[in-house]
Order: sequence, then structure tokens, then C-alpha cells
Amino acid sequence: MIVPIDPVQKTAWLQEFHMNGFVVLANFLPLDFVAALHEDLRPFLEAEYRRESETGWGRGRATHRLALDVSHFADLMRGALADDRFQRNPVIEELAGEILGTWRRGWTQVEVPWKGSGYMGWHSDQTPEDTPDASGPHIPIRVTYNIPLVDFTWSSGSMELLPGTHRLPYDFWDGKDIRTVRVYPHRLELRRGDALLRDGNTLHRGSPNLDDTPRPMLDQTYKKVRP
Repeated sequence: MIVPIDPVQKTAWLQEFHMNGFVVLANFLPLDFVAALHEDLRPFLEAEYRRESETGWGRGRATHRLALDVSHFADLMRGALADDRFQRNPVIEELAGEILGTWRRGWTQVEVPWKGSGYMGWHSDQTPEDTPDASGPHIPIRVTYNIPLVDFTWSSGSMELLPGTHRLPYDFWDGKDIRTVRVYPHRLELRRGDALLRDGNTLHRGSPNLDDTPRPMLDQTYKKVRP
């Protein structure tokens, strides 16, 4: 059972989101539920891990959109992944409504950096198709609800974000090389039970996974419905 959002907590979460481009929801989900999500995905992750190890860790990172390949993931989507605490979390959906107005659900996916994966390039999840005015002031178009299935540590390939970049016009960074720009990222060291809600325009990247095990994270996206 999910308790309705306390108004003071809701205001604080929204302030954090609008200032930084993301908000960390500490101790948001019960550990037994996160463990069930991880356990349901374990056979798939172990099979993918074996395939990657046999091919020399060629991909480094993999993203699987669970909702698109219904036949492959049908059994998974009937387990913990079908639970409303992930698929239709009322707290997340209330926050999404405050941020986006009218919204629709987007993809459901699991993102996994494998052993030995390096830094991703800085990027936004927002697309040109999502963006009504690439040069204009940013308005939230997409938010993503992330659930880490293991602890995010300095060695496991945790996510780094550039706070405040969600406010930049989309074409400020699109297609540009920012490797020569001095940036000061924030590395998320999340624990199981924490969750993350982030603006799709916030620049972010995955960091190297130095561990021997994958670092899976679930995504559920929400997109603004245009008038």
C-alpha cells in the first residue's frame, strides 16, 4: 500500500526536481519489492551476462525495452514488474502530473552496464520529435522514473548528472561536443529502495562499471500530451 503524498513532502520533491532537473526519492520502495523485481529479472540478466562474457563484453551497456517485445518478456511482465508500485505508481504519477500536466506513459525498460563498461557520452533522453521549440525556453516534456535494483556505488557504474542543464534550450547541447567544456557532475550513489525522477532534458551519463556483476536499473517514462 502506498501512502498519499504529504503536501510538505510533495512541495520539497517538486522544488528539488525543478532546481536540479531530478529528484531522489530516498527509501521510496520496500526492499522486499525491489528484491522481487530483481529476482524476476535475474534469469534474463544471467543469460545476457553469459552471452556478454562469451563475446568479450562487446556492448558494454545494454538497454532492453520490456514493453516492446511482449512475447519475450511476457512472463516477466506478469510478475513484480506488473506491480503498480512500478508500472503505475500513484505517487510518481501525481508528481508527473504536476510537472507535465496531461501525460501518457512511454516505454518500460531495463538498462544494464556490464562489467568493464566505460563512460557513456553526455546526453539527454529528450528527442527532436519530443521538442516543440528546440531554441526556446525549456518546458518539461518527458520525465523518467528509475528504480535501481542494486546499490549504485562508485564502482558499479552509477549515473552522473549535470544539475540545472534541464533548463537549457534543447539545441544548446544537441549535436555539440562538450568534452572540452569544464563540467561538474553529480554522481548518484543510490541504495536499493531509493528511486529517481528526472527531467528528460537533463544531461547525464553512465559511469564505468568496475564490478564483476551487472548494475540493472528500471525505467518507466512519461511524456507530456500536447494540446
